[in-house]
Amino acid sequence: MASSVEQIKSKLSVVDVVSSYMKLEKAGINYRGCCPFHNEKTPSFFVSLARGSYHCFGCNRGGDIISFVQEIEGVDFLEALKTLAERAGVELKPLARAPKTDNRLYTLLDEATNFYFKQLVGKPEALKYLYDRGLTKETIKLWRLGFAPEAWRSLSEFLSGRGYREGEMLKTGVIVPQTGHAGQGKGYDRFRSRIMFPLFNPTGRVIGFSGRIFGENQADTAKYINSPQTELYDKSRILYGYDRAKQAMRQKDFCVFVEGQMDLLMSHQAGVTNAVAVSGTAMTSEHVNLVKRLTDNVVLAYDYDLAGLAASRRAIDLLRIEGLTVKIAKLPSGQDPAEVIKADSAIWLKAIEEAKHYIDFMIDASQEEGKKGLELNLAVNTYILPYIKALDKKMEQAHFVAKLANLLSISEEAIWSDLQKIKLEVIEEIKSQTQKEKSLITRSRLIEERLFGLYFLLLAKGEEEKVDKQLEELLKDDNFIKKKEEYQESHDRLALAAELVYDPASDLIKEIVNLAEAWREEKLKEELQTTLQAVQMAEKNGDHEALALNLKKCQELTIAINNFKKSLD
Repeated sequence: MASSVEQIKSKLSVVDVVSSYMKLEKAGINYRGCCPFHNEKTPSFFVSLARGSYHCFGCNRGGDIISFVQEIEGVDFLEALKTLAERAGVELKPLARAPKTDNRLYTLLDEATNFYFKQLVGKPEALKYLYDRGLTKETIKLWRLGFAPEAWRSLSEFLSGRGYREGEMLKTGVIVPQTGHAGQGKGYDRFRSRIMFPLFNPTGRVIGFSGRIFGENQADTAKYINSPQTELYDKSRILYGYDRAKQAMRQKDFCVFVEGQMDLLMSHQAGVTNAVAVSGTAMTSEHVNLVKRLTDNVVLAYDYDLAGLAASRRAIDLLRIEGLTVKIAKLPSGQDPAEVIKADSAIWLKAIEEAKHYIDFMIDASQEEGKKGLELNLAVNTYILPYIKALDKKMEQAHFVAKLANLLSISEEAIWSDLQKIKLEVIEEIKSQTQKEKSLITRSRLIEERLFGLYFLLLAKGEEEKVDKQLEELLKDDNFIKKKEEYQESHDRLALAAELVYDPASDLIKEIVNLAEAWREEKLKEELQTTLQAVQMAEKNGDHEALALNLKKCQELTIAINNFKKSLD
């Protein structure tokens, strides 16, 4: 009998799956398009119907329909498999036979969402507040808004009655452990007397909540609180509204960033359905990568003045470093998007349509604030020149230098002189941090997860000694024992993923050796890519010693990769 994965692949072709996310064109017996995983204008992303795989010759990403959905949706292996299984109409039998903790946690959160929604329906004053803010009944229902009662254990008692354990409630963050007095150990509801906004993962499943305080005597309480970090909810990887905005972002080829949940809901309600919001954290490279898979263009729609833009410099730099074009929508002073839309949605739509390059926006803002003479010159030096300095292309810099020279009635040479004095440590810091964050989701990491999933599956068959010997030999330079301990917490999830993919009757030892070899090759390629970036940096900085060292390392890595390939032939 065919495995679940084989059934899915027999019903869904790689062309069908990939083309549902991006535009493909015929190229001989294959298909091609611009890679959704990195910024390019000339297509280097190829899909092979015969092989059932894809590969990008620009960023070297490749794989099957499962790995594609993993990367494009920003989900793990099992979530990608579930998404494809639903689309193909295939039952994941191992999951049905033995429900795993993750499934129960998702179901728990879904039941909590339904509970909060029913409480909202029975709370007229909370509904009135939402209606007064401009939300419609349809929006409230579509986004599953709710209300958390003031009682200490209303949700936890409801979930207990549905058969959920306190440990599961703690894992999802819906309750807080009680300590320090009688009743110690019994948790109480995290969210009380709050309007509830469910937070969704890229596939639309509830993974947490954001709660806005509602009621009297709440002056000393935080206006918003979010679910804590859990195994399902990682605020650095989640954008509010992304699950519903994906299609519009692809179609319109730009993404609108707003600040809060109400801004997001009102924007979608007004027809700007390509809007998302960062929820409970600063923008991260993970957030940017979610957007970059679908578009290279971003509009920031915040209540911005010059000082506000300076505070958001990291977000703008992060977007720009990743190759995205950044514009800013001008809103009426002192109003957020939700207020603008409620007053007149046409103003909101016009602001998005007329959004300007962020440096043009800042130049206009400096004038609108009424600054003149020396005060204007100081504002330009403080707020605008660092952004111009950070531009990669001299032609772009020259464009804005000329514009500022005309505005300030001074020579372009004076502005170029000031530009040369500006240091960009902030930019380099962001680039370094971005690289570290990216390293967590590399191709080798995905292979590594599959490898250890299969390893844990083999342990259950009593072949630990044989497998350990193979892996210690293949991964001897990379501390196999340490990696095994690192993945131990994900033992059940990874083993189940392997069970779904691999036929138990096949030569699993051979499969794990193949994965380990593929992992080794990917690690060499990634090291080469990092070294090439170091070469570029050394060239840019005129560091001849670093350039020579890194060029030598590139040659050594290229030889190592070629030798490794020969050893596999």
